[in-house]
Amino acid sequence: SALFGGLPATGAIARTATNVRAGARSPISGMAHALFVLIFMLALSPIMSYVPLAALAAVLVIVAWGMSEIERFRHLMRAPLGDRGLLLLTFLLTVMVDLTVAIEVGLVVAAFLFMHRMATTVEVEGHTLADEIEQSGDEVDMRSRLPAGVEAFRIIGPLFFGATSHLEDALRSFRDTGYPKVFILRTRLMPLIDASGVNTLEVFMAQLRKAGTLLILSGLQPQPRQVLERMGFAEREGELLLARDFEHAIELAEIHLEHAHPTVVA
Repeated sequence: SALFGGLPATGAIARTATNVRAGARSPISGMAHALFVLIFMLALSPIMSYVPLAALAAVLVIVAWGMSEIERFRHLMRAPLGDRGLLLLTFLLTVMVDLTVAIEVGLVVAAFLFMHRMATTVEVEGHTLADEIEQSGDEVDMRSRLPAGVEAFRIIGPLFFGATSHLEDALRSFRDTGYPKVFILRTRLMPLIDASGVNTLEVFMAQLRKAGTLLILSGLQPQPRQVLERMGFAEREGELLLARDFEHAIELAEIHLEHAHPTVVA
């Protein structure tokens, strides 16, 4: 497309979403879809002209409703005020103007919203975060203190729409070595989270749940804790636990491992 002056955007997002909901799992499905469209265009277009437009409209309505994810929309309406405003803005632009315009405007507004939040967070919590950074020097031996079957990662900085891929990278690292029994995610140095970050955490926890892994969040700061609570991110036995600090997280991990594999005394 770029060789002919085109700009690839999101022209096929409706078919992609329908394909995924129908059970697609690999890029081969997209290639097969393109092949079927080509066959219909070259060989069956005269027959397709007899399909009533009302029938095609009904198909489009069902596809649009399936893509709307109304439950996800309601869930995001519990996000902080700025995220809710950004959601409604991009939604209205998508419906009234164009999807490409909505993406462009939404990205710019999200960047300004992020800068405003970071400025507020640094002003209110800068002293606390500085103290924690100074105290983090004695934690270089973190992995040596972890029990067998426990893994830990630390988030340094805000978890927002531009940094959510790092959690996905952490998941990929387990695919070859195998998932641990307990995963500790240290958030003491994460001053800020937005709706995109919460969504990434939910997907992250769902992947760990499928693998039978308990997720422990340790050292949540006030802003992330408030946002997570507002969006329904609560403790769930065997899935998610909240710890005061890293030491508490290790204690919870040991208790979980002991219950999962109790010691038998003869």
